Amino acid sequence: MFDTELPRFLDPRKLCDGQQTITGNVELSTLTGFCSYLLSDQGQVNVELHFSRDNAHRPIIKGHTAIKNVQISCQRCLDAIGIDIIGDMNLGIVLNEEQAEKLPHEYDPWLLEDKKLDMRELIDHEMILNIPIVAYHSDCAVITEYGDKETAQEKPNPFEGLQALLQKD
Repeated sequence: MFDTELPRFLDPRKLCDGQQTITGNVELSTLTGFCSYLLSDQGQVNVELHFSRDNAHRPIIKGHTAIKNVQISCQRCLDAIGIDIIGDMNLGIVLNEEQAEKLPHEYDPWLLEDKKLDMRELIDHEMILNIPIVAYHSDCAVITEYGDKETAQEKPNPFEGLQALLQKD
């Protein structure tokens, strides 16, 4: 299903007029922003995009992106962890900021420049948005440099003798 490379640039308005669906993949190494969060740039992002127009005749893109077993740093032990990153998008194509402000809240605005949609830029931004806030192994052992609780010594209470002094008066 995802064996073809997506083209770099598309005219989304023509695709929306024809209510086209595009499926394919994007090489992970071409997504420079997304790769800056990863430990490896090997793999492919699977993409499925549906171009159409809503009831107000606005061009919209609904889509799905997925990559399996991408390597990211565990936030506990800092070793590599393989995770799946899957995301959905619901974009409204706009030509300026004024159109973006008028766009219904159900759509995320995508500002179209030069009447062409840069697919790498779109997929790059969408994949960054779907990175988990904190990724970690469910069973990783965290080594602390502060020692274990058993080795901590009990500190003497500085007010221990205060009770005896108060009773003498």
